[in-house]
Amino acid sequence: MRHLTPAFALGALRRGKQIEQFLGATETDGRHGLRWIAISPGRTGVTIYLNEVEDVGTDTFLDITEFPPLDPDEETWGREIAVLPTPEEALHLAEQELTADPQRWVNDGVVCDEYQDFRAARRSNP
Repeated sequence: MRHLTPAFALGALRRGKQIEQFLGATETDGRHGLRWIAISPGRTGVTIYLNEVEDVGTDTFLDITEFPPLDPDEETWGREIAVLPTPEEALHLAEQELTADPQRWVNDGVVCDEYQDFRAARRSNP
């Protein structure tokens, strides 16, 4: 089972583990890109990062964490959206403001598998 139940996503954050979610395709100034969220607990709170990257993936290069930012003025690893005091608040904000699906969170590093599935679905349904 790839996706975390809401309780498991919350549990992972409480244990200090990052979770992620692939949000899909986006377009900026005619450039094709991808969006994904990372929620990362730390000493100062739980940080939400929104990543908007160029879709430069190939069948052998699927690590979206290594893709260049869609906006060249952006940081190389996501834009900090918020730092919140609790995992519950971070999940709520991500779901309400960034359209995250509570049933689609994955463990750290699994977002690349989500991208691979996205590519396969796009190929079979152009």
